[in-house]
Amino acid sequence: MQQLIDRVEGNYEGSSNENAREAIRVLANTPDDLVQVLVRYESDDDEDDVTVIEGGSDAAGRSQPLSSLWPQDGQRVVLPKTEVTRADGSRVPAVLVAAGTVSAGNHVAIYVALPLTSVQTATDTVLFYLLFGVPILILVTGITTYYFAGRALRPVEAIRARVAAMSEKDLAQRVPVPGARDEVGRLAETMNAMIGRLQDAQGVQRRFVADASHELRSPLATIATGLELMQRGPTDPGTVTALRGETERLNRLVDALLLLARADERGLQPRREEVDLDEVAESERGRPSDSRVVAEVHAEPVRVIGDRGQLARVVRNLVDNARRHARSRVIVTVTREESTAVIEVSDDGPGVPAEDRGRVFERFVRLDSARARADGGSGLGLAIVAEVVAAHGGSVTVDDAPGGGARFRVRLPATLPQEPLAEGTPAAPWRPVAPAPSTAYAQRPVRDEDAKRDPETRPWGIPAVPGGEETSPWGTPGVPLTDPNGLPVPRQWRGGSGVADDQRGSIIR
Repeated sequence: MQQLIDRVEGNYEGSSNENAREAIRVLANTPDDLVQVLVRYESDDDEDDVTVIEGGSDAAGRSQPLSSLWPQDGQRVVLPKTEVTRADGSRVPAVLVAAGTVSAGNHVAIYVALPLTSVQTATDTVLFYLLFGVPILILVTGITTYYFAGRALRPVEAIRARVAAMSEKDLAQRVPVPGARDEVGRLAETMNAMIGRLQDAQGVQRRFVADASHELRSPLATIATGLELMQRGPTDPGTVTALRGETERLNRLVDALLLLARADERGLQPRREEVDLDEVAESERGRPSDSRVVAEVHAEPVRVIGDRGQLARVVRNLVDNARRHARSRVIVTVTREESTAVIEVSDDGPGVPAEDRGRVFERFVRLDSARARADGGSGLGLAIVAEVVAAHGGSVTVDDAPGGGARFRVRLPATLPQEPLAEGTPAAPWRPVAPAPSTAYAQRPVRDEDAKRDPETRPWGIPAVPGGEETSPWGTPGVPLTDPNGLPVPRQWRGGSGVADDQRGSIIR
């Protein structure tokens, strides 16, 4: 548009009409250009001015103007959407720009129209694709996505179907693992590992039930046979003794099974109290046993936090196991290694083969050399040792004893040793002390619901007085006595004369 204005205003041809034709010829040289130049000639008389189409492109022609709009000089008017008439008489939508100028003293209007045919065609094409192409594209995309998603999730469906078809009797099966090493492949491997663990747990449970049933059947059969003999004739003292032994064995076996069942269900949950391991070990020195092997005890003072009854059971089970396999000697040692308490039980028996040292702590496991029940027990003693030690935060291992045989070593966290008194510091005189109600031994001990048949004991292991309150030598009820170090004094030592409480006379004041 500006070039047309410049050509017309330049007056290159010397007259308005020639300037118009020259501008059209030079600038509007394509067949589709719609350009017209109109010149308004002023008359000298009173007649109206004459407007003539002096120049027009081939598409616009000169028969009729593109628009009736006449802009003022220097003015530009844009009609964004209008209809113009082509030289062939057809009307087309177009954008019309009209500009006014002066050429050779006459007013000139220049019209340039840009047909919207291509824009309309593009709009119709886009509308067509939106109405028909987009739905088809969505349909094709949905079908393709469904197909490929189903193909990708086909291994997951195979895993789901296999797991859904499994029962407790089909744990030997495994889910299919796809060849691709992707997330689905790792999921299949994880599922197979989980099924393997379930299969192992099921096998352990079935073996446990089978072994327990087998162990219970033997004493029950013996008891049934003895009762039948007693029913048929006079009672033989040997039969009664055998029945009593089988009953005790059955009772121990049931107790062991209950303890292991509690450990599997919710853990042993031991009491938290101070326990002197050296005292626990010393109690094994004089404990009666069917074996003629006497346990030698070498213990140094070591104190741990735990359940005295359970720890005593650990030592007892280890000593009983050592006595069954020892030829002539069982040694129990208790030592401290920095912050760890160590209990060692050694024997001079055949020992434990290296390949069986991890297996001896499983339930109902007897080694071939001790397969007979008369020598091998129930097969639960070492399993109970492992459970109790683990509940106390320790570990138990087995290796070769220095002199041959087996050596079982239990390691438990030990408490810090008490600082010794400085040299020359006088000991505090002994006197009865009434401790505050908040002290540990002034409270009733926490008892295990499954051990109600055990006699009630104080936390330090002294049986409670049945049917009455504990009294001090001065007649004060409910006041336990302590020594200068704050430890409780056993009943048989109280009173100051070495006479037991039930034999003590009156106090002379």
